[in-house]
Amino acid sequence: MATKTIVIDGPIGQYSFSKQFIRNELSGQSKNPVLIKISSLGGSVDDALNIYDQFIEHSNVTAELSAFVASSATLISLGAKTVRMNENSFYLIHKAMNWVDEWGSMNEDEIDALIAKLETQKQQLAKVTLQLAKMYVKKTGKTLDEIINLMKQQTWLTAEEAKNWGFVDEVFVPEVAVNYLENLQMVAMINSSGYPDPPRKMAFNAPLAEPRELGVEAEATVAEHVEALFDRIWNRITNKQKEVTPKNKAEMKTQFLNVNKVLTVENLESTDDGVFLNETQLEAIENRLAMDQQIIEERDTANSARDAAIADRDTANTNLLNAMDPFNAIDATIASAETPEAKVLAIRALLSKKPATQPAGNMSKGDPVSDGVEWDVINNLEHNKHVDRNS
Repeated sequence: MATKTIVIDGPIGQYSFSKQFIRNELSGQSKNPVLIKISSLGGSVDDALNIYDQFIEHSNVTAELSAFVASSATLISLGAKTVRMNENSFYLIHKAMNWVDEWGSMNEDEIDALIAKLETQKQQLAKVTLQLAKMYVKKTGKTLDEIINLMKQQTWLTAEEAKNWGFVDEVFVPEVAVNYLENLQMVAMINSSGYPDPPRKMAFNAPLAEPRELGVEAEATVAEHVEALFDRIWNRITNKQKEVTPKNKAEMKTQFLNVNKVLTVENLESTDDGVFLNETQLEAIENRLAMDQQIIEERDTANSARDAAIADRDTANTNLLNAMDPFNAIDATIASAETPEAKVLAIRALLSKKPATQPAGNMSKGDPVSDGVEWDVINNLEHNKHVDRNS
């Protein structure tokens, strides 16, 4: 009886069931029997290979597979001393895969560089696939060609088929029977992970296919097949029963010319359910809205700058008018002058009327120089005249 049970029911990798996590769980167990319950769609090959080595080193691990077990999750089970599988479960192996994220416009040089890069990745993946296949060969006793062909098919095996292949040592009947195809979350995870759909048709009491018969539908022992449970579940997930061609497709009576211009189409079509736009059209609308928003922001910035300039001008005009008030108070002729130049002329005219005062302006060499004393007034005083007559 196992003294330690470890459950692996999620992605294998750094942020979930990592090699460090397993090492901590196995720590202190020595050679005590350990039960590993695996229900995972896989994950990191790096972590899986290390976990495989840890199971081999421990040497007393029993792997119990349930639900959908795929990819790296099958690798870690290879390190167990004994592999048991729930009769309602499924098993899948595949070639090594790598995420490819390349898109956009490219010239011929960039395409050549991309091809060379992908070719290098392809060669590396081939090495990984070969090594993984050798691990499956060691467990099953099958030939390398058989294993690689199965990995290439990327197909789900039932528990009995996995046992026939040699991946599983025994198939057990659970205390509570569970049909994992009814687990909507699990089915959705399988589809989103890029794995093939689980078996869609089930035959009652159908003989199991031998390894060499993979890809050939097993001969049913009953005359009638039922609709696959998976199809019903899938319909519930996608909220539809069958693909239906839209009816009453026609040109819209009301055309939105600006929208058509953005989408570069002459007209939009509608169905009874409404108007539908594809992703490219939605992206065109999104880009146009972003461009319009930028134009609005630039306009608002320009308007703010204009308003600030107007405010500065009004302040300058107010200051100028305030500066003219002391001059306007001197005489009505100055106050009535409309421009600063006219006010200067009015002031000059007033100054020219004062005795012994020369009007302001440019002076030539022949212009008299005034010392500020009104000599004509002084000389015309009576006592000065008397002095002048007697002198």
